[in-house]
Amino acid sequence: MQQTNSSEPKYESIEQFKKLSSEGYMVNRISYPPTSDGSASIMVDLVQPSRLQECLLTVFGEEAIALSEFVKSSSTGKQKGDIVE
Repeated sequence: MQQTNSSEPKYESIEQFKKLSSEGYMVNRISYPPTSDGSASIMVDLVQPSRLQECLLTVFGEEAIALSEFVKSSSTGKQKGDIVE
């Protein structure tokens, strides 16, 4: 879901990622599964060690590219697990 706000698009998955990060979730694993039509995709597995909870964000298309770039730029030092290409 894309919403326009000033010059930068806002994606629901990025907002969810920000919220989960603020609640103590850490990136456990990032994967880029192939799609049948060749479009971009990303799966971000987040875990919250203190509560033993897990959340999976799965996104496709332009939003997947935007989320991938956002996660890479914001996860330095906070990343726990693997990146699978």
